[in-house]
Amino acid sequence: MGFQCQVPILPVLSMDDSLAFYRDILGFDVAWVWNDNGYAAVKCGGVEFHLDVQESITTYRAHSYLFVEDVEEIHAVYKSKGVDIVQEIEQKPWGVKEFTIRELNGHRFRIAQQV
Repeated sequence: MGFQCQVPILPVLSMDDSLAFYRDILGFDVAWVWNDNGYAAVKCGGVEFHLDVQESITTYRAHSYLFVEDVEEIHAVYKSKGVDIVQEIEQKPWGVKEFTIRELNGHRFRIAQQV
């Protein structure tokens, strides 16, 4: 017995807006769209998220780590595209350099590089 991977399912308010954000701003590819645009997957490298349209998002919003090879490069690209950076890049005592973004549905991602 063993797990192969984890795929977070993120509630979103608008599939079209969310797909455009993940594709055009964050650099993900749209893997597929299903159920009359109500459920979709986006991928970048080995990371995949499923997006699930909801009428409202009133409870928990996801907060996840995304590890990258060059955090400085990603930070510069996202900053140039106007991504909502809620915590600027900094070295952490647990051995990573990271920054935090908030996407249009309120989900937060810590973008990190092990150093």
